[in-house]
Amino acid sequence: MTARPERVPAEEVRQRMLDAGRVLALEAGAALTIEHLRLEEIIQRARVPRSSVYRLWAYREEYIDDLLCYLAGAGSAFSERPVFDPETFTVTKQLLADHRDLLATPDGRRALMREVVRITTTVNYLAMTESPQWRLHMALVATLGSTRTSEARQLIAAALEEAQQRSRELMVAFFGYVAGEIGLRLRDPAWSSSHLQLAGGLLVQSLALRNLQVQAADGAPQAAVADALLNSPIPGPGLGGQPADWTLISYAYLGVFEAFVELDPDWVPPEG
Repeated sequence: MTARPERVPAEEVRQRMLDAGRVLALEAGAALTIEHLRLEEIIQRARVPRSSVYRLWAYREEYIDDLLCYLAGAGSAFSERPVFDPETFTVTKQLLADHRDLLATPDGRRALMREVVRITTTVNYLAMTESPQWRLHMALVATLGSTRTSEARQLIAAALEEAQQRSRELMVAFFGYVAGEIGLRLRDPAWSSSHLQLAGGLLVQSLALRNLQVQAADGAPQAAVADALLNSPIPGPGLGGQPADWTLISYAYLGVFEAFVELDPDWVPPEG
């Protein structure tokens, strides 16, 4: 007598389908389009009965809308960690610990501030460029106009904005930490650190997207020129009055940072 197949609860079918779709979407990365997502392939990966799937989603478009909402929200890599690379805190704390002697003078503080910008901007730029989760996040932004219903578009956009908000909050906290350690303040009391984060964060993301395009066109003469502009070292200020290797993104971010931020003349270095 043939054993009856195990019955899979509807909620488990749903979760398996969403997780399988997420794997396929991560594989597609920045190349994600609706056409990449084949329902039959997802059913096979999820290892669930076709009949159960079609009871949940009568039409492929309904599944796609639910999947995109899931990818932007609960299924996003940024539901567990923000766009802002957490390693930034670790790198900065070590840098400040190694050069606390520079806090004794305004020139030393300014040099240390610039070094923090140089290193942390590069860390985040490279992390974005190499992250399949971030590429998927940006691809979802591009798919907003192709979703079937305005309700789905609103849900996806809201979930994406929530992920960005978490990164903004961490960046604001990071600026508060650096400002307290080096003695920095915003140039105008009408500005906020959220203004700085949004302007700087969008700059980093835009150049990281440009870098993705350049890497995808590897081998083309035009791509080699753009790659050199984006990623080759350029001279800039370093510690101890010595020059240091910067990149276009770190130097550009420094321009934004110094437009918003200055040394606090009333700040006193902590004892020890």
